[in-house]
Amino acid sequence: MGNRLLHTALSQKILPAVTFSSADEVLPVAEAMLRGGLRVMEVTFRTTAAAEAITIIRKNLPEMYLGAGTLLSVTQLKQARDAGAQFGLAPGFNPTVCKNALENHFPFIPGVMTPSEIESAAEMGFEILKLFPASQLGGVHFLRTIQDPYQSLQTLFIPMGGVSLHNMNEYLHLKNVIAVGGSWLTKGEFIRDGQLDKITESVKEALLKIKQQLPDT
Repeated sequence: MGNRLLHTALSQKILPAVTFSSADEVLPVAEAMLRGGLRVMEVTFRTTAAAEAITIIRKNLPEMYLGAGTLLSVTQLKQARDAGAQFGLAPGFNPTVCKNALENHFPFIPGVMTPSEIESAAEMGFEILKLFPASQLGGVHFLRTIQDPYQSLQTLFIPMGGVSLHNMNEYLHLKNVIAVGGSWLTKGEFIRDGQLDKITESVKEALLKIKQQLPDT
């Protein structure tokens, strides 16, 4: 069930990571993304506004698939679940957090950056992993290199960190990449200055580029 939800949520191939500083920003930004055609987002637990932001979106925009990101502890994981998040992500591989997610049947995407972490996550049953920080690890070259050794695991990755409109399709052409993530669609200045049209246009541009270069998606 959890993996089915994740595959559906990530079917548009982009997972924008959004950081809110106040509740007032939440609905305008989420609605701007929906106007652009994107139905999934990750709210990062980098500010105290995160849990409230998730509750607001789930209550008002049920058509949006909603993840909670930067979950570094069991406490944050519980806060995300209680707020209404449908799935969670972490920048690293914390076995305690991963185990808690599994015990609570909460769809979860741990972060990895080494072959050992990939194997440990796969052994626990995680099929989709976040590669972070992707560009610093070698980006497309790293993912292409590990394709064959880990083909039998059928692990899929979401590269985050250094991914942009200009290089995202290089990642998406790889068989072991399910989606790309990042904050470039909802830049801090866009949110801070209320530039909602720029968010909508950024989303439209990214989705169109994927459709043009990856017509089978």
